[in-house]
Amino acid sequence: MGRLSALLAAGFQKQMHVFDVVSNNLSNVQTAGFKREVPLFRQVLSASKAPLSLQTKEEIGTVFEQGELQRTGNPLDLAIEGEGFFRVKTPSGVRYTRAGNFRMNREKTLIHESGFPLLGRQGEVTLRGREIVVEKNGSIKADGVEIDQIVPVTFRDLRALKREGNGLFRLEGNQPEAPAEESQLLQASLELSNVNPVQEMVKLIDCLRSYESCAKMIHSNDEMDSKASNELGRI
Repeated sequence: MGRLSALLAAGFQKQMHVFDVVSNNLSNVQTAGFKREVPLFRQVLSASKAPLSLQTKEEIGTVFEQGELQRTGNPLDLAIEGEGFFRVKTPSGVRYTRAGNFRMNREKTLIHESGFPLLGRQGEVTLRGREIVVEKNGSIKADGVEIDQIVPVTFRDLRALKREGNGLFRLEGNQPEAPAEESQLLQASLELSNVNPVQEMVKLIDCLRSYESCAKMIHSNDEMDSKASNELGRI
């Protein structure tokens, strides 16, 4: 493959990556606590071909800025105002989320939409009582009696949080959890997705235009190569 063809193919692949990321953002506009993704590209030294060459590696970053907070009236909905994450217990270990649309299972345990239990200071949060109140400091009261406390946690480097699906993130590395002391919990509210649909649609349109341009240039280049080969064959 010639240098021009290789460059066009790389551009074509890059636009496909951008398209996938932006499309996923748009499909999660209505997903509580969803964090917008951004396509990242970095050059790495590759020894797979001789001589050594720089190749572009596609990655995805996450934008953790807070989404809009919306009042729902559902006492089991919780939103974090400020930084931090809820802690969720899974078979693979603790996971972290901003999605606060919790519900109770048959055992009265408060669970994340994935089905895994929310963790408080005392472990799994179990609600027994008619009136459940969650204070801004995370204190949980059932019929006026404090039973546990939900403490949002954060990390020094949020890039260590890797998306797993269902609004959950796992921590890579050995960073310690730190309480998000400046944050507050809002009961009967949800944090919405931080995706701006208008901005994402503009990105999608630009991506499609670049995609089409790359496709046309690849087609034209292939035609030129084919024509050159045919004409040289006649000589």
